[in-house]
Amino acid sequence: MNQERVYKVLLGPHISEKATIVAEDSQQVVFRVSSDATKPEIKTAVEQLFNVKVAAVNVLNAKG
Repeated sequence: MNQERVYKVLLGPHISEKATIVAEDSQQVVFRVSSDATKPEIKTAVEQLFNVKVAAVNVLNAKG
């Protein structure tokens, strides 16, 4: 994946009460991502930007 796409996949962190609870309990981080991003793209983007090993990616598509 090219570097430009990496920056377009992740839009920013999602801060909410539920996201904070998930982060504390199970060491997960919640991000807002582009609607056309796939799980492998999200995994690659997080690994490249934050120098971590991603175990799994869960995606939730919410209506606006």
